[in-house]
Amino acid sequence: MSQWKCVFLSFLSFSAIHAYAEEKKALNAHEYQRRIYAHLLLADKNSAVSEAAEALKLFPESKPLQLSYIRALSEKGDETEALEQWTETTIKFKDEKLDRRMLEVLSWGVLSKGESSSQLNIRFNAMLGAAFTRDAKAIPMLIEQMRSSNAMLRSIAIKLATSFADAPLKDEIVRLLKEERVWYVRLDVIQAAGMLRLCEVKTDLKEIIGNPRTLAEEKAAAIVALVSMYDSIDRDELLCLVKSDRAGLRHLASEVIVHLDLKQELDLLLPLLCDSSSDVRISALNALALLRVEKVDNVAVPALVQEALSDPMPEVAITAGYVLQLFGISEGSKCLAKWLRSENAEYRRLASAALGASGKYGLKLALKEIRESADPYVKVNLALGLIGQRIQVSMACDAIYRVFQEEKDILWMWDTHSNPLFRSLAPSRVKHIEHIPHYPAVVDQLVRLDLLSVLSILRYPKAQAAVKEFLQMRTWGVTGAAAATLLQEGDEGGLAAVRDLLNDPDEKIQIQAAMILAMVGSDPSAVKVLQGAYPLVDREMKVHILEALAHIGDPNSIPFLLDILKEPFQVLRVVAASALIQCLYH
Repeated sequence: MSQWKCVFLSFLSFSAIHAYAEEKKALNAHEYQRRIYAHLLLADKNSAVSEAAEALKLFPESKPLQLSYIRALSEKGDETEALEQWTETTIKFKDEKLDRRMLEVLSWGVLSKGESSSQLNIRFNAMLGAAFTRDAKAIPMLIEQMRSSNAMLRSIAIKLATSFADAPLKDEIVRLLKEERVWYVRLDVIQAAGMLRLCEVKTDLKEIIGNPRTLAEEKAAAIVALVSMYDSIDRDELLCLVKSDRAGLRHLASEVIVHLDLKQELDLLLPLLCDSSSDVRISALNALALLRVEKVDNVAVPALVQEALSDPMPEVAITAGYVLQLFGISEGSKCLAKWLRSENAEYRRLASAALGASGKYGLKLALKEIRESADPYVKVNLALGLIGQRIQVSMACDAIYRVFQEEKDILWMWDTHSNPLFRSLAPSRVKHIEHIPHYPAVVDQLVRLDLLSVLSILRYPKAQAAVKEFLQMRTWGVTGAAAATLLQEGDEGGLAAVRDLLNDPDEKIQIQAAMILAMVGSDPSAVKVLQGAYPLVDREMKVHILEALAHIGDPNSIPFLLDILKEPFQVLRVVAASALIQCLYH
């Protein structure tokens, strides 16, 4: 064998051995990665970190191991070290896809650590942050908080669960419907069962409706939930509801007839006009108003309704007047006109809401009363009715604006207690509740944002000044819910009016306007203002700014949010982590 041939064979052997060694090395790195994830699966986070650190000493160039190490550190709760490791990794590997994966892992680690915090506000924000990502990773966290000993956390977790509708979350809601004892959490459970159409709890809901000890709010929620589950109902079952000795189930019969548009079954409804329960009588009248059937088995419906005008309960009489007005019968207008002059403010406002809801049928009386009534709430209710018909819009907007200015020190609410068909502006009777701080003020803020929305959408000349004044006087304590109410129809003109306030010399107005644009329109023009304001505001406002940035979901916010992960305050890191994930998903 020649010398050159020996050299050539030796080179081939060396190459084969080197290739085999590299293949074995790669296989071992893969095996290490599997071992790390096995530790994480068993929740042995310390061993996962140790295994990953050892593996990286042997395979420092392995991208999968780098990711495994960051994940292990994140799940262990070593946020600072995980962030440092991520920084080193981004310098070593210029791989955008890898960077995004690591950022996601890092952010979920922050949220997971927040979930186990002993501080309630951090756990609360971690749960919200996880849910807002709309990622399946949030489901175990929601289940955990639905089992929490804290009623507020259970309440919020139930609300958030309705946007996922996964089977494990449904099972928890079914369990809570049987076991929950805190009234406002039970209310959330009932509403969630209806939103998710959990037909397996129909019997439980009927028990709630029929139980005389059930709170009125729970009964109303159960009726709404149960009605939403009906796709059809046979006449015998409907007859059982109508003839039930429980007022709640008779009330349910009216709601089902309307929900399924069962005009052919209205003969079953007519006896309920004389029911012993005023709530049932009102529900029967509402059904007749919504279905607009003038004759049932040759019986003239208006003639039956006219008898209700003399009902001893004013709420029933006002509803009867509303129904007759829809049928074009003059006694209906006369009835509402009488109650509009009542000495009882509550009945005046209910009558004005009924008149506003009657649309074109009540225009003549509404135009007369909006000029003559001295009750500011009656004026607003009538103004909203006129705006709905686009009649005398300028005058109606003026009326709303004047009341907005004159009653600025009074807390407001939308009153639907007497009849759910009529939404009436009224002085607040809302009580404080445990799970929402300053709840009456929150409700007032939502109502005022509703009215500002109307003025903005209609391009009322003083709308921008009203919005500006409102933002100057109010502390932004309600972010998502309140801002989503403002300009809720998405009118670009209304958004433009708020967008102009981004350049206002008053920094507070700039921030408030940016918050609204972020939460309502996901407007990227708000990002610069929000990021610039962040160092200048208190910690609570910083949380709101991070929530707004999350709602926009602008990928350009990622570097800013990444810096927030280095903040010393865990609550800010938690909210920033959620925002970061949402920007990555955008």
